[in-house]
Amino acid sequence: MPKNQDSNSGWLPTLSVFFALLVTPLGVAGQNIGLGIALLILSAWTVKDRGRSLSIAIKSSAAQQFMILWCLFTLPIIFASISHGAYDDATRFFMGYLFSGFFVIAALSLRSAMISRIFLLNTGSILIGVMGFIAASQMFFGWKFEGVRIADQIKRAQGFYSHPLTFAYAALVVMPWCFARVFAKPRQWQSWLVACGMTSILVATQSVTVLCISAATIGVLMLKLLGKKQIVITAVVAALLLAISVSVPNPLQQKFNMVLTGQRSDHETPYPDDRMAFWHAHWEMIKDSPWLGHGTGLESDDRRPYYERIGLGHLKRMYEAHNMYLQAAVEGGIISCLSLIAFLAWWFIRLKNNLPTDRWHRLAMMATPVAFALGGMTQNAIQDSEVRYTLLLVCAISLWFSRDHVKVSS
Repeated sequence: MPKNQDSNSGWLPTLSVFFALLVTPLGVAGQNIGLGIALLILSAWTVKDRGRSLSIAIKSSAAQQFMILWCLFTLPIIFASISHGAYDDATRFFMGYLFSGFFVIAALSLRSAMISRIFLLNTGSILIGVMGFIAASQMFFGWKFEGVRIADQIKRAQGFYSHPLTFAYAALVVMPWCFARVFAKPRQWQSWLVACGMTSILVATQSVTVLCISAATIGVLMLKLLGKKQIVITAVVAALLLAISVSVPNPLQQKFNMVLTGQRSDHETPYPDDRMAFWHAHWEMIKDSPWLGHGTGLESDDRRPYYERIGLGHLKRMYEAHNMYLQAAVEGGIISCLSLIAFLAWWFIRLKNNLPTDRWHRLAMMATPVAFALGGMTQNAIQDSEVRYTLLLVCAISLWFSRDHVKVSS
């Protein structure tokens, strides 16, 4: 921290991060409101700091590299939309991705601030614990929020988001940190709170893809962070829980059976999984416009000719790609797709080379872009606003830690 900085100025940056963190479980409107408050608070701190920290952040290699990759991902989509006359869609897309730069620049500018990590750690831990309780209650009782009232729904958790998969993929971003923490610091109450809360969310959202990726990630973290006896004990407990879940009828078991047998109630195509039909149709779209793309805001009518081309013009669900890489290529061409891959690879490499020596924290942060990259193969993950908010917030936090002189002790 610079000597000429007020030692009591940490409460403004802490409050700014607190609001950005607090609204993460909310939908788009709530996140935008929280982000607006966080921006106002951070602006006040920047004025007090006379812009010194902001200037350093903007000039940093991390900020410049991120912005180049992010612009290469987003600008082709905006240009493609404008070229197809979809000016309103281009404007909405721009506004929906605008906050990304704020997160990263803010995190890098806060490196010189005195931030209460313990306060933010406890806030994040309690949030995950509360959302885990909400997820469990939604799975058992089948409820959701519709505006200001509680409505009935299928017994599958979606938190305060619009869909269970949105909840699942937002959780996937935080999942590695939750389990790495409990393996590395089992004596802290926050560790068990986040691990139990995250387990509840993963089970209650019932996303087979997210559960499989989480299981693989947890297995790797176990091998890296636990001793041999601890691995054996954890594996035995996991095997017992798995045996119980398989032997006792439950919604998650039924979901796995449907996926494995291909007997989904909404299955419409001759493909083993309807996602393959979505991928095929979108591959045809890419072939028609591989460099410029078709722009954002595409509807079923825009996709219909391509579903008809592959003999599926009768489908009721002419859905998006269900693959964030294909979706990026459809909207902005090959450059957008490659830039998205490059962003995730850059994030991983930067963390590998610049994170502090705290091993569990390093492994958790490095696992995050890998898990998300895998998850994006079956969903339009980054295209979902709530998921993107969570992803970029975690990315910003990881960049905040990615400096040699920071000791991650919490």
